[in-house]
Amino acid sequence: MVFSNNDEGLINKKLPKELLLRMLFSLLLNFTWSNPECTKYVHSIGLDSFCNVAWNILALDGSNWQRIDLFNFQTDVEGRVVENISKRCGGFLRKLSLRGCIGVGDSSLKTFAQNCRNIEHLNLNGCTKITDSTCYSLSRFCSKLKHLDLTSCVSITNSSLKGISEGCRNLEYLNLSWCDQITKDGIEALVRGCRGLKALLLRGCTQLEDEALKHIQNYCHELVSLNFQSCSRITDEGVVQICRGCHRLQALCLSGCSNLTDASLTALALNCPRLQILEAARCSHLTDAGFTLLARNCHDLEKMDLEECILITDSTLVQLSVHCPKLQALSGISKSRCNVGEFPLLHILADHISFTSAILSLSHCELITDDGILHLSNSTCGHERLRVLELDNCLLITDVALEHLENCRGLERLELYDCQQVTRAGIKRMRAQLPHVKVHAYFAPVTPPTAVGGSGQRLCRCCVIL
Repeated sequence: MVFSNNDEGLINKKLPKELLLRMLFSLLLNFTWSNPECTKYVHSIGLDSFCNVAWNILALDGSNWQRIDLFNFQTDVEGRVVENISKRCGGFLRKLSLRGCIGVGDSSLKTFAQNCRNIEHLNLNGCTKITDSTCYSLSRFCSKLKHLDLTSCVSITNSSLKGISEGCRNLEYLNLSWCDQITKDGIEALVRGCRGLKALLLRGCTQLEDEALKHIQNYCHELVSLNFQSCSRITDEGVVQICRGCHRLQALCLSGCSNLTDASLTALALNCPRLQILEAARCSHLTDAGFTLLARNCHDLEKMDLEECILITDSTLVQLSVHCPKLQALSGISKSRCNVGEFPLLHILADHISFTSAILSLSHCELITDDGILHLSNSTCGHERLRVLELDNCLLITDVALEHLENCRGLERLELYDCQQVTRAGIKRMRAQLPHVKVHAYFAPVTPPTAVGGSGQRLCRCCVIL
């Protein structure tokens, strides 16, 4: 059937709006509009006049814009853009990401909150202009809010948390990372009102002390994910309190909490059997004893960060290999500590991430030896799941460890920087068995022999160049 221009309204009347939108989106995705055959087909089914007249109406219908992510346009997004979006979408909008939109401030977000009262997921990561005023607006108008990201909103204070606790009691996820004005008083106000919190991220909130953790323990028993990275004032006392009140905990980041000892690991082992992720980079007082107890009680462990846990030895690897069959990643990658761009800790609730590529990094764990690698390679996690192994600065590792790794048939990348007892010959033998493995290593330049008859000091080539 061919429609004339005068019949433009017929297709609108005969087909539901949802079907018309599907047809239009399909055309946009699959047709080359400059192709005469495509144009002829569009005209034959009567969509050419429809596209000209009805597209604008349908495309701008608020019901089609329930989820909006403006991250790719962050440098161009100003307050008026957010205001216009809120007016167009109104109560239909459920999810909005303004991550990195530094031009957006309190005034536009007040308009947004007034117009979009059904918003559930709001990402304001890096919106550095916003202050407590934005949180007051959200508290007043957005009672359905469940997910709020305020990362690096450095003007946020305890007053914001008081407001959120009063008006956003359905909140399940809150990210306050690097909001360094937050103190224990703000945390107390927050948890008194938002008792259904399941994920609370407080990276870089350097004023927090053990008393803040005590408040969390008293009110937030549903928590499954906590992040205290670089909260350096926290001690074992605070972690013990958290463990006693949050038995459902699955993910915990304590990296950079340098005061912690095995007492924290003991509390985790005895109170948090569901633990899957533990980040403990730079907790240099933790020992084999603590990790042994943890491994024997937390059999669901999947990912651990032990970088610069300088006191652990092969014993920890043995215990993890025996008692934690689900272990897929022992990571401590210095290039991305707990920055899970959004490290999995941040998304465990929403996405239930499964670690498809196993990363094992023991960088700077200088007491790890070939025997530890032997136990790892013979374990289920090493034999079947290990994809990336990082052994930078493990000074006791030798070519024997590389022979053990031949059992890890899925290994894809091996890093051996500054492993001074590993040789080129050892790497060559391993690659003969695992030809697909990419090995990253560094070998210092060979010191040249002293010139005949010379009495000068022997220098390596690098020093000679300098």
